[in-house]
Amino acid sequence: MNVNVMMDRERCGEIFEQVRRAAEGTDVEVTVQGGRSALTRFANNAITQNVSEEGCEVSVRVQMGGRTARATTNRLDEESLRRVVKQAEELARVQEEDTELLPMLTAAEQGRAGRGSAERESAGQESAVEFDRCCEETAAMGAGERAEQVAAMVAIAHRGGLNAAGTYSCGENFEALLNSHGVARWHRETLAEASVTMQAADSSGWQKQNYASAKRLDARALAETAAEKALGSAAPVELPPGKYTVILEPSAVVDLIGFLAADFSGLALLEQRSCLNGRLGTKLFGENISIADDVSHPEQTGPGFDGEGVARQGLTLVENGVVREVAMARGTAARVRGSELAEKLVGARPTGHGFSLPKIARKMTAGLAPEGCL
Repeated sequence: MNVNVMMDRERCGEIFEQVRRAAEGTDVEVTVQGGRSALTRFANNAITQNVSEEGCEVSVRVQMGGRTARATTNRLDEESLRRVVKQAEELARVQEEDTELLPMLTAAEQGRAGRGSAERESAGQESAVEFDRCCEETAAMGAGERAEQVAAMVAIAHRGGLNAAGTYSCGENFEALLNSHGVARWHRETLAEASVTMQAADSSGWQKQNYASAKRLDARALAETAAEKALGSAAPVELPPGKYTVILEPSAVVDLIGFLAADFSGLALLEQRSCLNGRLGTKLFGENISIADDVSHPEQTGPGFDGEGVARQGLTLVENGVVREVAMARGTAARVRGSELAEKLVGARPTGHGFSLPKIARKMTAGLAPEGCL
């Protein structure tokens, strides 16, 4: 069966209505995801591979009191949708009851994404419902245009007598989340990414970058920087042990912060497995260190809602060295409010970083990891 993998909001709504009719009054949540991507790989200064993939799927969650279950299909005909609903219902009936399972999110609870949106809503002010992360030119890129970008990177390698390897990829994807309590979320984005390694006899240099728009992705500049690193680090020498001042690139800093991401989690704090246990509100970093997770930042990727449809909030994780906020799913926030952590996390609320339920990992994006990911 031929299926257009890039659906619009209306088509996703039609699928939801088909699922809801088949659910026979059961609370139901439907996630429709799809997209297409293509990648050009090169090595030894020549293109070695062109690959592309596309697909879409419908994931159905039903909830019966304290029981919930999920089933997924990539077949979108009416009979297949009825079948996946029945599979989810059958799975739910044999689950043990979860006394901490909350009712499905309602439209009134879903909120609006963005930094400080909770405060704006309480004051009756508007905030962004979704973010513009699409570029039609990026979505339309073909193998020829990717090859041109690779050629530009390889030309710089030839000029410096270097050996280049890497990838150039582009694609688009969408996600819709709807439930029988009125929640309706929609997101679509494009992404272009280039990675290049320049190798010399005894040194190398690397660069990587991605943007929603390929127009902002300067593959030539990436290759120039990678080549400069490779040439500048030639003939390395051994340094004796000691203290050295090191200046880290942004990509290296992101990797370091990434190791801490799972610790900025309400669930990790509750389960006593976070390095922040007993340290909320204390100064752990230098005064010159502040870390934020800002869903509305123009360089951010991914949807403005989590696996249940809760709007993703901007978080100030560290402010002038002091640990301030952590990410919380709906269920975690409810548990925190009834725990000793309530004093440290005043007004504990869902922050829009939760997994889909039952807990299945969502695709990681460029922000904080989903709450409770480890």
